[in-house]
Amino acid sequence: MRLAIVLLLALFLVASVHADEKDFPPGWLPINTLDEKPVWSDFRKIEDKIHLYLPKDVKTVRGIFACFVFHSQDPRELADLWQFALVTVPWPFEYDLGHNDKRNGRHKLGHPVGNMSFLLKYLEVAAKETKHPELTQAPIVGWLMQNGPTLCNDLFKGAPDRVLAWTDGFPNRVSQVPELTAKVPFAYAWEFTGKDEKERQAEREAGAAKVKGQLTPAPDFKCRANTYGFPHGIYSKFSFFASFLDRCIAARLPKETPPAGQPVQLKPWVKEEGWVGDFNPVGEWNSIAPFRDAKEMTNPVWFPDGYTAWMWRAYHTHKPVVKLTAPVIEYRKKDGKWGGPECGLGYGGIAASNTPLKFSADAPSDFTKIEFHSGDRIVGTSEKAPWIADGMKLERGLHALFAVGVKADGSRSCSRATFLVVK
Repeated sequence: MRLAIVLLLALFLVASVHADEKDFPPGWLPINTLDEKPVWSDFRKIEDKIHLYLPKDVKTVRGIFACFVFHSQDPRELADLWQFALVTVPWPFEYDLGHNDKRNGRHKLGHPVGNMSFLLKYLEVAAKETKHPELTQAPIVGWLMQNGPTLCNDLFKGAPDRVLAWTDGFPNRVSQVPELTAKVPFAYAWEFTGKDEKERQAEREAGAAKVKGQLTPAPDFKCRANTYGFPHGIYSKFSFFASFLDRCIAARLPKETPPAGQPVQLKPWVKEEGWVGDFNPVGEWNSIAPFRDAKEMTNPVWFPDGYTAWMWRAYHTHKPVVKLTAPVIEYRKKDGKWGGPECGLGYGGIAASNTPLKFSADAPSDFTKIEFHSGDRIVGTSEKAPWIADGMKLERGLHALFAVGVKADGSRSCSRATFLVVK
């Protein structure tokens, strides 16, 4: 009798798995797992399977990172740092989640457009197979490229209590989902063109009189930047988005993870406790301020805290004359390839906490001081060339590092941001 029951149960489980597979497009099931071994540049060539990565030695994951696989850095560093499960989505699978990209051929499968329920159903199956029941209720952040507004909006409708923050989208698409950005922090960035510069100049000139002497709080949770100097912004966006998500996670997740299977109570956003920056100016020192002090900004954007605001200003800086040269350098192309260990985040440039680090910068001679920053925190200072500060120590976390040059008259210039994971 017991044997018969066991056999029936086994048949039921097999049938359930097969039924699940029929409900998904090809490549989602069975669950394909990813570990720390494959080199990311090799792994990202796999374009026919969704993969699930669980950080090693983490019994209960704190959240889920849905991440596109394209010409991007290794997101496993973030999954390990955040103690999040990672769901990797190859670019041809974007159609499965709601975007009809005819380059991939999957549009012929006939699935409904704009349906992020595939991700939620996938997490339900993964929860059973991996014995991680928290996957069915854990908070979700994501980078699924430029159709993020559509995808996140659909996910928010189906699981509003789980969407923590999101990134990436065409600017015109972001503006089409005001109901989403009124409640969910959303960072996006785009390449910079001559047309953009003229439009922003015109907007500044037209809006300057209207905002003179006025408080200008951010109207919602949108955070916009430009990928200055990169002909294809995808090569620099990942770091900016990762840092934004990192600060949102720190702000919204409780310190203690509830037992597996119980929902996480996200801390509510209080927009007035954030910061604001002016997107429009094209330069090396855009205005930023606490939300309640934001003033005379023609295009205010929102940040979860001061650290993010300083990071954004460094990332958003245009043609900087100051460059950080150590302990990591800004994302760039070398020998025909993007990135490398010296670029930090996603390329293996990981430092150990409390390890002495050397900071250095290149800057013109008319600066009287260089301040080395991790976000809004000054971690070192140099008052003469060569601009070096040695023996600096950083705590565990994702750090946005940059150099700020100070002139005798008090004016300042900011280098581009570089990003370093410290474990």
